[in-house]
Amino acid sequence: MPVAAVLGWPLAHTLSPALHQAAYRAAGLDGWVYQARPTRPEELAAALDEVRSGALAGVNLTTPHKQPAAELVDVLERPADRLGAVNTVFMGEGRLVGGNTDVAGAVWALGSQLALRDDRWAGDGPAVLLGTGGVALAVAFAWSRLARARRHQGLPMAPLQVAGRDGAKAAEVAGLAGPGAQAVDWAGAAELVAAADVLVQATTLTARGEPVPGQDRLRPGIRVLDCNYGPASQGLVTAARAAGAAAAADGLGMLCAQAAGAVVKIARVRPDLDAMAAAVGLPWPAPGSPGDHPGGPPGPPGA
Repeated sequence: MPVAAVLGWPLAHTLSPALHQAAYRAAGLDGWVYQARPTRPEELAAALDEVRSGALAGVNLTTPHKQPAAELVDVLERPADRLGAVNTVFMGEGRLVGGNTDVAGAVWALGSQLALRDDRWAGDGPAVLLGTGGVALAVAFAWSRLARARRHQGLPMAPLQVAGRDGAKAAEVAGLAGPGAQAVDWAGAAELVAAADVLVQATTLTARGEPVPGQDRLRPGIRVLDCNYGPASQGLVTAARAAGAAAAADGLGMLCAQAAGAVVKIARVRPDLDAMAAAVGLPWPAPGSPGDHPGGPPGPPGA
């Protein structure tokens, strides 16, 4: 019986099992099981060895394992090699492979949920990213991809301002975000948020039910993506909607989109996005509508 799992610490709240199990059912993989496995940092290497031995078919990683895992796999595929962060580990050609589907999830969430692909979005207002962890790295890289696509269409996209408590890490994230991106001091985060046209929240603040700096001063028309999800993390999205946001979403869509890519890599089947979204109560775009596939249709395993 193939078993896959999500590893994190702590891991009190995760919808990954519901998403992956729905994908397995829809694909007819009746014997597959997906588990949530709370895994301490010191237990990560042993858990990844279970993938190498075949005891696990593959794993997904969440906080705090995404960057440490990059040092424990045999090979990093794109874009994990650029980010130095891994959210999916599986075996490929006898080697332990680290992949990153968070970028595809972020591209989908930014492009579709916040409509940053839309040529009706002016694209010239201040854009702020809060956070410097693995998700922030993926968001920054996704931002650079969207910016490149908009430039090819002759459309502007504001450079990203990255705020984090660790200046060196903020600079690393900004370095992935494309031309003009810069790291800014966390002390000025409230002013940045208050002036933002686009805000992406990738810290653990809202996951703990805490507000982000400047949350009470959001501009009407702002577009907000909080990469956290779940009942306790809705404060920023609620505040954005109350302020008259043009778009506001939590991280559930991004989670579903990155999970779809992980299903391809671990189970080697094309995921049924409708089935996955329905399993967690997420409305999904109708086939053929803009953004109906996260980052484009899933490619072959390891793509």
